Amino acid sequence: MNINEVVANRALEIMGHQKGEYQYCHPNNHVNMAQSTNDAFPTSINIALSWMNEELVKELKCMVASFRQKGEEFKHIIKMGRTQLQDAVPMTLGQEFEAFAATLEEEIDRLNTNANLFHEINMGATAIGTGINADPEYPAKVTKHLRDITGLALVKASNFIEATPDTGAFVIYSGTIKRLG
Repeated sequence: MNINEVVANRALEIMGHQKGEYQYCHPNNHVNMAQSTNDAFPTSINIALSWMNEELVKELKCMVASFRQKGEEFKHIIKMGRTQLQDAVPMTLGQEFEAFAATLEEEIDRLNTNANLFHEINMGATAIGTGINADPEYPAKVTKHLRDITGLALVKASNFIEATPDTGAFVIYSGTIKRLG
């Protein structure tokens, strides 16, 4: 809110008004537009995580290609396979690298599926999800603008009260990242 007051007062100065003449530019009504950190912050995190996922997947695809290359390069090298932490039967080193590549490809699919959950946003929900004090047209408009700006397939949450405290997407994605490690 402090930043909103600074922005509003600077706007007032630019418009030729005195600081604090909020009837011309109000910190909450005109600058903040009655939004809350409970919708703006999660939305920004969702966008950042969506972009981060794109970068992560790009790097993982490079790793898959490298493992496939090593799989081909090492296809004639025999080694002992292991099961239950013990030596088992022979296999090639190339087969092992192919398995690494297959595992990473599965994880890429999981990461992308789970990252799609970040595309649901709650902009316009305000503090607890009721949308109190927000313009009723704001959620659809801001979602469209954010979709245009980010290039992401963002959608307005179907139920703001449910979406505002929901951390399920973060938990699910975190689980996928932990499995990847």
